[in-house]
Amino acid sequence: MAALLWGQLLAAPVQAQESTTLFRMTGSNTIGAELAPRLVKGYLQSLDASDIEQRSAGERHWISARLSGQPVEVPIVALGSSTGFKALDSGSADIGMASRKIRPGEVEMLERFGNLAGTEAEHVIGLDALVVAVHPDNPVSQLTIDQLGRLYSGKIRNWSELGGADLPIRPLHRDIESGTRATFDNEVFGGSRPAARGVREVSGNAETHRRVLNGAGTIGYLPYADAGGVKKVAIKAGNLAAVVPDRGIVATEDFPLTRRLYLYRRPDQSKPHLDEFLHFVESRQGQKLVADTGFINLTPVALKMTPYPNAPAAYRELMESGERLSISFRFTDGSAELDSRALSDLRRLETYMETSAQQLSLALVGFSDRKSNDNITDLISRFRALKVQGALLREHELGDSRILALGAFAPLTGNREHAPVKNSRVEVWIE
Repeated sequence: MAALLWGQLLAAPVQAQESTTLFRMTGSNTIGAELAPRLVKGYLQSLDASDIEQRSAGERHWISARLSGQPVEVPIVALGSSTGFKALDSGSADIGMASRKIRPGEVEMLERFGNLAGTEAEHVIGLDALVVAVHPDNPVSQLTIDQLGRLYSGKIRNWSELGGADLPIRPLHRDIESGTRATFDNEVFGGSRPAARGVREVSGNAETHRRVLNGAGTIGYLPYADAGGVKKVAIKAGNLAAVVPDRGIVATEDFPLTRRLYLYRRPDQSKPHLDEFLHFVESRQGQKLVADTGFINLTPVALKMTPYPNAPAAYRELMESGERLSISFRFTDGSAELDSRALSDLRRLETYMETSAQQLSLALVGFSDRKSNDNITDLISRFRALKVQGALLREHELGDSRILALGAFAPLTGNREHAPVKNSRVEVWIE
């Protein structure tokens, strides 16, 4: 009898150790396809985890590892930015990934958990730009925002109307759940709108890339990191020169189709690994992974800028002799309060100044939106620069900065909805 029991024990299967879920991520395909898995792996490596592996099935990924000898897992579902906020609402995710800012309706939907638009919930982790992409053989090299709008609304139907070949234009649009689509609609049309007749909706960036390369008359838009091999069209907004996005112009957020990449968490929820992961993503180590994935990270870099020919004398002198940092301080909905990225950038600027090999002086250049007479806009731009100067002095002991107020000079957009946020800004220059 004893021998029989012993034999049954030997034959019984060994139960696998159940994995512990550290946190769950749902939302943007732009973030979730490659960036989120890489950030999770980097975080686990920083904890000295072993056996780090990734399993994927379509837009779903599972990052597994052994942490302190125990199996752990982080599931990632990348089906569009809107799905991230729905998952936070249902409790099926701890982090919502979004390639656009949370909408007022989503803030209201989630308000029982706290303010999802507040600095405790909203984390800007990097920058991206929508690259307007055409076939490499397409001779059209520049479009205005207005032309993009007429092209995607069906008012321009042939490339010959834009100086190109006699070919029908075949526009590609992302699906309605996509944050990439939302960014495009907001910047081009001023808000969400259904696709026009003749515009093909595609399910992801990979499909857009493939169809642009395979169709001579096709046009689409892609995240900066996914735009290899296509022809990038220069985009012109307002009175600014047409530009093809590069890392420098995207880092300053001056390119008209620049967007921020966000991670959102419920402010009422606290999990050790959730907090530590978000801190890792915003650290230098995490920001390096953002750049390695092809996006633009938030670590400040100095940029030499071409002076504007019509710039005021003091600004032109600064552009000629100084360098602009890739930090631009912006304000919550055009108000007097610094936004979530700006609060983190205060710390990044302090670190940059402390670790510089040279003695640097700061110049803070304030801009305002054109809503009133010149005297008022000048006062508002000065107030914004003083607001940043006060925060640097009060919280980071950086008091050596001079103020330059330029009023409504060099607006980045003429879109009435976005102008208060985009045009009202404070540039950082070093001398």
